[in-house]
Amino acid sequence: MNTSTFIETLISNTGKKLQFVLPDQSMITGDLHITEIQHHSVNSVDCGGNSHTYNETVLQLSINESSTSNAKWTTDKALKIIDTVGKKSHYHDHAGLLIEFGDTARPTIRYSIRKIEESTDTVSVRLSVKPTVCKPSLNAGKKMVSCC
Repeated sequence: MNTSTFIETLISNTGKKLQFVLPDQSMITGDLHITEIQHHSVNSVDCGGNSHTYNETVLQLSINESSTSNAKWTTDKALKIIDTVGKKSHYHDHAGLLIEFGDTARPTIRYSIRKIEESTDTVSVRLSVKPTVCKPSLNAGKKMVSCC
C-alpha cells in the first residue's frame, strides 16, 4: 500500500477506532504511540547489478510497556500526527508504506499492510511480513542483468 492510499483511507473513515493487527491476528494494544514517521529514499543495487531507486514511508509504533494505560486510537488522532509530520517533511504519495513495531516480546519488524478492513466504527490495519526476494527473478522477460 502506498502512503497516499493509507492517508486517504483514514480521511474517508474519520471518527473511527483505529487498530493494528499483527500477522498472528493479535492486536497491538496498550499505551500505543506513533513515535515517528520516517521518509526514506532508497538507492540499491540487486545481486545481478541492477540499480533501483524508490521511496518508503515508515510509520513507527511503540508501546510504553511500563504504563498500564490502554491508548484509545482513532483515525482522527493518527491523521493529526500525519498532518503535523507532513508540515515539516513532505510525503511522497506513491512511496510504499511500512508499519514498524516491536516490543520486549517481539522483535522490531517493518510490516507491510496486507489489507485494511473498514466497518461502521472501526478501521483495522492488517499487517503482514513480506519475505526477501531476488529482484531480478521478478523481472522475467525484461532486459535486466540476471541474478548472481
